[in-house]
Amino acid sequence: MGKIHHYLEKGAMHFVTNVTYKRKDIFHNISSCRFMLMCLGYHRYMMDFNLFGYVIMPDHFHLLIQPTSDKNNLSKIMQHIKGNFARKYNELIDNNKKGRRHLSAVYKTGTNVSNYKPVWQEGFYDTAMRNEKQIFSWLEYMHWNPVKNGLVAHPKEYEFSSYHQYFGEKRTWIQLPIDLL
Repeated sequence: MGKIHHYLEKGAMHFVTNVTYKRKDIFHNISSCRFMLMCLGYHRYMMDFNLFGYVIMPDHFHLLIQPTSDKNNLSKIMQHIKGNFARKYNELIDNNKKGRRHLSAVYKTGTNVSNYKPVWQEGFYDTAMRNEKQIFSWLEYMHWNPVKNGLVAHPKEYEFSSYHQYFGEKRTWIQLPIDLL
């Protein structure tokens, strides 16, 4: 309980929802999910924000996040995460169409960004949280979202969520560091 109060003294936590363009199921692809986790990890490190939880669903993702400075506010953090993912995702799609397997191939040949397709709906939705009840309610909602949507029978079966960090489950691919509550 003390940890949450420590974090809340630094400002509100935000439950963020971001949806793919036209609700396209881009995260049915495991590589897209893995890349999204790497993108989140990279920006968490570079922009120094607290990440308390996440889940990547087929057509959206949720984050429980807290900016740690005015310089990198929530809008700027989301702009960087969404922009970086969209650019690299489009490069990957472009490379796959050309028979290339790696993102690095685009730097050798160049890519026409005007041909890129939108990846995200504009903006994002967020709910500011200022008490423990709200925080744990949204964290539970996030972790049970894959069950509610029929993807798995229990949150521990879903690979692309922070549930594993909270309940000691071993991940099979990537362990994105989070700030545990």
